[in-house]
Amino acid sequence: MERRALILACGNPQRGDDGVGSHVADALLAGFCDAETKVHSHQQWLPEMAEAISEADLVIFVDASTELAPGEVSSRALRPAAAKAEAFTHSMRPAGLLELAGQLYGKTPEAAYLVTIGGESFELSEQLSETVRHAVPVAIDHVKAILSGVSVPQAKPHSPKAKA
Repeated sequence: MERRALILACGNPQRGDDGVGSHVADALLAGFCDAETKVHSHQQWLPEMAEAISEADLVIFVDASTELAPGEVSSRALRPAAAKAEAFTHSMRPAGLLELAGQLYGKTPEAAYLVTIGGESFELSEQLSETVRHAVPVAIDHVKAILSGVSVPQAKPHSPKAKA
């Protein structure tokens, strides 16, 4: 029996590198993942996503990060965390969405991950910076590894500055 996978990318494609999630989602939709995998891209995490999350066995959240170095890619497992007051807004964090799915629908995914890509510029632009554009294939590799279940990326993030 195949696991039902859901990929939720987040970011504003008109704010430079903040839109990297939609670039990853577009690439995945273009054939980098199984046709049964559901891929959605939105400008922000919404409480309305809780139902789809509750129906999935595996959820992968994809987003830009201001905490990572530009072009750095990181993957980490997520657990549900109290949504607090954020459940009443239209901006949530992935762990809060997992918790909300459990509260509202009585089920959370067997596994959930957050794949983040460090952004360089979040100014008004529909273009990714060169550094982040080069990180998109690395982020896709992280997503594919998680989907395969064979080799989940290690906790140590990929950095474009690392020497081979």
